[in-house]
Amino acid sequence: LVLLVLYKPGAKKEAEGTPLTALTADAIQRIRLVRPKQPEIVLEKSGEDWRLTAPRTARANSFRVNELLRLAATRVGTHFPAAPADLGKYGLDQPLATLFLDDAEIRFGGMHPLDNQLYVLHAGQVQLIPTSVFRAVSAPLSDFLSTSLIEDKAKLLAFRFPAFSLKQNEQGAWTRTPELKGLGSDQVNRFVDEWRHARALSAAAYSGKPVKERVTITLADGDRQRVIEFGVLAYRPEFILYRKDENLEYSFPEETSTRLLRLKPE
Repeated sequence: LVLLVLYKPGAKKEAEGTPLTALTADAIQRIRLVRPKQPEIVLEKSGEDWRLTAPRTARANSFRVNELLRLAATRVGTHFPAAPADLGKYGLDQPLATLFLDDAEIRFGGMHPLDNQLYVLHAGQVQLIPTSVFRAVSAPLSDFLSTSLIEDKAKLLAFRFPAFSLKQNEQGAWTRTPELKGLGSDQVNRFVDEWRHARALSAAAYSGKPVKERVTITLADGDRQRVIEFGVLAYRPEFILYRKDENLEYSFPEETSTRLLRLKPE
């Protein structure tokens, strides 16, 4: 009896279904998301990175981009030819969202009346996919903005704060000006890493609030150096930084201000 339960002789393994599209995520170079009464969102691949190019230019949130890319391979168990006269029955004549992965069009319609699945239209086929995947195309524009303060591949060279500055010498060591006794190199390196790996709770368009304190960072992208200016907009109840070149503001928990602005001996 145990063997019968474990191996279930004669039972057929359920098919996993076929992919929604013939595309692979790595091959996709451009994403376009069209939704009623909302600005069109366009994302384009640049090298290994993705950038938002409409309705504004900004670094893209890789997690949100990957959610859209994974839709290409979503498994479909049920599909049938799409008769134009019947599209209204499935909510596909006026879709909730239309996603273009390169030139491949995917329309998102209504829910199945008895199952937790969603009707989609692609390549002349009405297909049913899990309702949970709809969150990828229903996210607000702000969710597609990168929450990292600084580009991952950029090399940090120098910082200037109102009360002190940091600079990396030719040997790669960081020095603080003015110097502080008792300030160890490990502590300085941790401080720099806080900036390098800083991830905000959210990113949004600049609100226009006045800047209370300014920080400038010199970094290198390959052979090119550039200076980025940050402005502190608020310390509490959230710590908010404004990145001037992107015209975006980044919101952090209140305690983050200590880790990003204060460098004193422990």
